[in-house]
Amino acid sequence: MRLANKVVVVTGGSRGIGEAISIKFAKEGAKIVVNGFGDEKFSGSSKLVVEKIKAFGGNAIAFDCDISNKDHTVQMFDAAEAEFGRVDILVANAGICPFEEFLNIDEDLLDKTIGVNQKGFFFCAQEAMKRMVSMKIKGRIIVTSSVSSIFGGELQAHYCSTKGAVNQIMKSIAIAAGRYGITSNAVLPGTVITDINKKELTQTPELLDYFIKRTPIGRLVEPEDIANAMLFFASDESAGVTGTTLTVDG
Repeated sequence: MRLANKVVVVTGGSRGIGEAISIKFAKEGAKIVVNGFGDEKFSGSSKLVVEKIKAFGGNAIAFDCDISNKDHTVQMFDAAEAEFGRVDILVANAGICPFEEFLNIDEDLLDKTIGVNQKGFFFCAQEAMKRMVSMKIKGRIIVTSSVSSIFGGELQAHYCSTKGAVNQIMKSIAIAAGRYGITSNAVLPGTVITDINKKELTQTPELLDYFIKRTPIGRLVEPEDIANAMLFFASDESAGVTGTTLTVDG
């Protein structure tokens, strides 16, 4: 129960890594605001994750919104405070990675990727920090970045650029927020099987085999592996850690 009675907003909390984080944190005693958007396209939804959490006695609410819209972001934090009274931890996990050849990335796709991955994190972190400072909460701001922010990717120029920006935003927040006792850190997953790539990897055995063979631990990391790293940054155990990127890629 390392997060007993903490209130956590998890963006992109309705599936994949976000769902694993939402459930893991709820089992550690946190009250969760599960954010999702466009879930009708996927098997999971924010409401289904809330049902899973409540099934084991956890406490959670769903709030679907577009985090690239600042007004929506404010409404989400308003809803969190209305239900639970405050926000102690932000896990900015929402992100998109539409694979595309560099020469085929148009302005609309670039803007959409920047909107969700970069602006979405910026707006959420800004709103979270504002409220933490106002309530004198020594909170946590954690973002899901990517190893692609370091290595780049042939079909991910738009995505990689946003994740590189996310790392720098995170470090800047750590400097700005430290005086208030608020920490800011990032987890950098490697290849994780989620809704983003599940179809491509499971239907192309040679591709899945390639990723596994290049991973020293002999398997791809699971969403739960990422959730465990997030839990460290969310807990009191990481009180002296800020402005840090932690790679979790096997």
